[in-house]
Amino acid sequence: MFCTVSLIFIQPVQSHLTTNLSKYKLVQIDSPPTEQEIETIEQPKEQRVNLTIADAVNLALQNNRTIKNSYLQRIIDRQQLAVAEDVFVPNFTPELFLGFNQRLERDTQELSLSGNLEVKTPIGGTLEITSESLDEGIGINNLDFRVTFDQPLLRGFGTEINRVPIEVARLEEGINIFALKSTLIATITDTIEAYLSLLQAQERVKIQQLALKNAKRQLEIIQVLIDAGRRAPIELVQSKTDVANREVSVLQAQNRLAQARLDIIDILDIEQNLQFVATDIEDAVESITLDQDKLTELAFANNPEYLQSLKQLQIAKFNLSLAENEKRWDLDLQVSYGLTTRRDINNDQTDVRAGVRMSREFGNLSLEQSVERSQVNLERANNSLDEARESLKIELNNRIRDVKFNSQQIELALDARKLSEQQLENEQEKLRLGVRGVRLIDVLRFENDLVQAKNRELNAMINYLNALTRLEQTLGITLDRWNIKINETS
Repeated sequence: MFCTVSLIFIQPVQSHLTTNLSKYKLVQIDSPPTEQEIETIEQPKEQRVNLTIADAVNLALQNNRTIKNSYLQRIIDRQQLAVAEDVFVPNFTPELFLGFNQRLERDTQELSLSGNLEVKTPIGGTLEITSESLDEGIGINNLDFRVTFDQPLLRGFGTEINRVPIEVARLEEGINIFALKSTLIATITDTIEAYLSLLQAQERVKIQQLALKNAKRQLEIIQVLIDAGRRAPIELVQSKTDVANREVSVLQAQNRLAQARLDIIDILDIEQNLQFVATDIEDAVESITLDQDKLTELAFANNPEYLQSLKQLQIAKFNLSLAENEKRWDLDLQVSYGLTTRRDINNDQTDVRAGVRMSREFGNLSLEQSVERSQVNLERANNSLDEARESLKIELNNRIRDVKFNSQQIELALDARKLSEQQLENEQEKLRLGVRGVRLIDVLRFENDLVQAKNRELNAMINYLNALTRLEQTLGITLDRWNIKINETS
């Protein structure tokens, strides 16, 4: 008996941590970039492909080589469990022998048919039935039949100790399942962060291109004012310098975008001639209430690494019971019945035996060593579990703090961006009207401030979503968040 594991890929569903961000509507993330908005460094024969975050997750689960290797390992893991659970299934071995003997006085043929049935009982006993029929071709037909039963009375007695290998195998299978979940969660988390980095790089290109467009427009205004005699020609140098700097910033943003595309291609394990364009983001971000106690309980119930530590502790307890069992005396009840039939002399012989065998090995220090080693391993497993519990609490506290901090950052960045926009609009209007005392260098500084404010707002949004993603990873609910099921059917 073994279990099969399959994945079901479904569009992401809202979790209790996913929130509605509509009231923050960042300008730079409100729509996918157009062909004109993002002028990337073109690679030959690249195919432009729109990519949603759900598409990215599904592609990673289907193509990522780490996940493929995990599923190959699952083939071996399932077979190991099947072997362990097969211990109480009867084993039958038939045998057929056909021989030919050439002698001086006569030639004979020999036909032998035998069978062996062996059954191990849950209480530790072993029942073995053997039967052999021999036909020598000269009228001699012999039959040997034997039944033996061997039942331990001390070492190896009882269903509890005899089911330990099965229970250990099932615990190891559970650990393997949690390891697979951990791999899937890590891959999904890396994919989401890579997708958000791609989106962030795209939006930075848009911000820098918008700043370049504004700088060129500002250059045109200055030129008009100079032609009208309302500004000194020297101010044209400042505007041209600003345009040149903006062009450099655009080029740098495009380079970061190209790197972000390669990063997500590496995670998705697909061909490099695809030029992905991130097309969506969760509609939004708002302050959410995080219940520390409920989230801690949720993490202890779902975090794969912590659950693996729990099962490792159970395995250590079972291994100690096996080691202690090996130190016990060997006391076995042995019963056998045999029947031999010889047709040539019409004689049947029966053999019935019963007895008790007791033995004990002295001077073997490895038995005591095995017990001590198992006790040490049990203590280590307890320590590892305590460490895993404390580490999970600390990690969860950090994740919750990051979510709260980045949520506040969004509020502050939003206000700062709005104020920066208003300040720049006011100065640009004064410059357009030719108001005295308005310096071009101040306008350029306000433009730089606005670009930085937009980038801070974008970074706050991306950091918040990354913080939520990492919180879900720590809680162990990433698979539920994306409605991905691992089905275990017996």
